[in-house]
Amino acid sequence: MVGTSGMMAGERRRRAGAKAAVTALAALRVSALVTGSLARGGFRTHFDVDLLATACPRALKYAIEGVVEDCLGGMAFDVVYLDELPGWKAARFTAEVVDASSLG
Repeated sequence: MVGTSGMMAGERRRRAGAKAAVTALAALRVSALVTGSLARGGFRTHFDVDLLATACPRALKYAIEGVVEDCLGGMAFDVVYLDELPGWKAARFTAEVVDASSLG
């Protein structure tokens, strides 16, 4: 179903979930940005939500997926850790990131 803004309901849900996830992570001192198709504006209903963790306390590094999963309510997602990416890949990821607040 397309709303008045022309955005599909699934995309609105994923945008809201991404915002909620980034906000919840920030409360844990985890810095995350939205990347992938949602950031590029080429998102489709069957796509997943991609987040780039740019900074996080070491003790939480692999526990944050549970927080994201709770916020996304069963939607597919990927969390990529910036400090684990090779330089060429990090450059590609950081070139297309957006802050979740800009998702509308």
